[in-house]
Amino acid sequence: MEDRYDLWCNIRKISWIKERIFKNFKERIYKGNYNNYSSIGRTFENELKLSENEFSVPDYYGIEIKTRRAYSKSAITLFNATPDGEDLFEIERLKNNYGYPCKSDRNYKVIYIEAFGDKLNFAGVKYQYRIDVDREDNKIYLCIYNKYSKLVEREIYWSFDYIRERVLLKLNYLAIVNAWTNQINGWNYFKYYKIDFFKLKSFDDFLNLLENGKIKIVIKVGIYLDEKRYGKTNDHGCGFAIKSEDLLCLYDKININ
Repeated sequence: MEDRYDLWCNIRKISWIKERIFKNFKERIYKGNYNNYSSIGRTFENELKLSENEFSVPDYYGIEIKTRRAYSKSAITLFNATPDGEDLFEIERLKNNYGYPCKSDRNYKVIYIEAFGDKLNFAGVKYQYRIDVDREDNKIYLCIYNKYSKLVEREIYWSFDYIRERVLLKLNYLAIVNAWTNQINGWNYFKYYKIDFFKLKSFDDFLNLLENGKIKIVIKVGIYLDEKRYGKTNDHGCGFAIKSEDLLCLYDKININ
């Protein structure tokens, strides 16, 4: 549990970041370092001299940074976490056993799952998925059902210890950076105009939000279509995501004047 002194120090640090660092961002328009959808975040991180971060540590001075387009309705991906199970390559097995033909080349299987704790949800036409937060096993299970809602598998899981470590280390403090976007001569440009800071409530709140469907697990496995890697698995990871309107169920907002 964070004591008052540590909280005071972190709030001072957040205030410094807002006044000394983010103030400079607001005064400029930035050309995207890459001309794709993820460029909004990569450009901001590059300006902070950060490398692309998929590790379990926060981005900047103990604060995890998420960038968003103005008025975006997309869910916020909190972190990615590879599941465990009996197979060494559970995601590959999941794709092979429960995937469906790729639209670009039906000789290859792909799979896109959005799993919730409060309902079954189809991925393809044969199988449905649901999250089970098991407080006796201390595991988060990905449950697979057939189209008649009969359970067919409950083997893929994330342990509480593993996810707790990710949540408490990486997401204890969060910054949401909003940006206006525009395209000029076919290239993305960004103006980062607003930053908000948040403090995590607790890991129990995280689990509760998984149970009630406010946090979802997204699994996206496709294939590469370029000539050199054609047909090879393109694993986008297993993301834990939350809608922006539900963020205050997981976090307290830190008000900095």
